[in-house]
Amino acid sequence: MDPVTSKANAVLAVWTDAKVEAEADFNEWYNRQHLNERSDVPGFLSGRRYRAISGRPRYMALYDTTGADILSSAAYRGALDNPTSWTQRIMPSFYNMTRSVLDIQARVGRGYGSIAASFRPRPGKAATPALEQWLKETALPLVLEQPGITGAQFLKSNQPSSASGSTEGSLRTEPDASIEWAVFVEGTEPALVRTACQSILPRDCFQEHGAGTVYRGLYRLLYGNDALRKDF
Repeated sequence: MDPVTSKANAVLAVWTDAKVEAEADFNEWYNRQHLNERSDVPGFLSGRRYRAISGRPRYMALYDTTGADILSSAAYRGALDNPTSWTQRIMPSFYNMTRSVLDIQARVGRGYGSIAASFRPRPGKAATPALEQWLKETALPLVLEQPGITGAQFLKSNQPSSASGSTEGSLRTEPDASIEWAVFVEGTEPALVRTACQSILPRDCFQEHGAGTVYRGLYRLLYGNDALRKDF
């Protein structure tokens, strides 16, 4: 299989819950301001956010970037340290949040899907060499061959949470967790993504390759954009 050519080399991945009383405002803010604001930062290529069909937390967001260094850039730090009034109102509604900058180790398939399966370890658990080899050489190529699958990727941590020590991060009521690696499988229908993951990425295979406890979630796309698409 030929490798996929992409400008994306790293992903900012976020999983979070939102307080019920603020959830409607949280979603409007994410769709109308936050995802667009982040995609306007130089080096950000796209942003996508999802709501859980199964698993927790309830929301997930993935931002493709040209590299992990973008998350330490002056432009990005400036956005974190100068939150809008709407952002200041929303930040305290975040809880149970995991946020990590992840380098892309392997990516197969060309397209995003309306459904995304998320696999992430208990925070602090690193990927073993056996796990990396299995994912890169066996699991991801095989899962892409399954009906309805549009793409899959394996990523590893590059640096601690990029919001650490920022004004925006300080507005949240609890510290962010981080992870060492993640796998995403995208496809067209929930049943097809579930079947593919149960067949190729079952729980016992992760355990056999030293992954430890793996949190799983199935998510539906809510909204996505790219850095080239602007308001008319």
